[in-house]
Amino acid sequence: MKLQHLFCSAVVLFTLTSCYVGPGYGPPIRPVVGPPIIVPYGARPYYHGGVHYFEHRGVWYRPHPNGNGHYIVPRPF
Repeated sequence: MKLQHLFCSAVVLFTLTSCYVGPGYGPPIRPVVGPPIIVPYGARPYYHGGVHYFEHRGVWYRPHPNGNGHYIVPRPF
């Protein structure tokens, strides 16, 4: 369980830090969409900007573009 939590934390940290580009360097770069993943049991649904999101223990998920599963995203609001 701790290994899974550590892995999820590392993925989230990498995703969130890869979104930032300093001022004066153009628009922010969005993270590349990775492989689809399954939202953990107990995730809470949210609806923001016309998109259904899920949140579980501070990790945010958005539907994957191919329609199978979800991928991790920064907090939408």
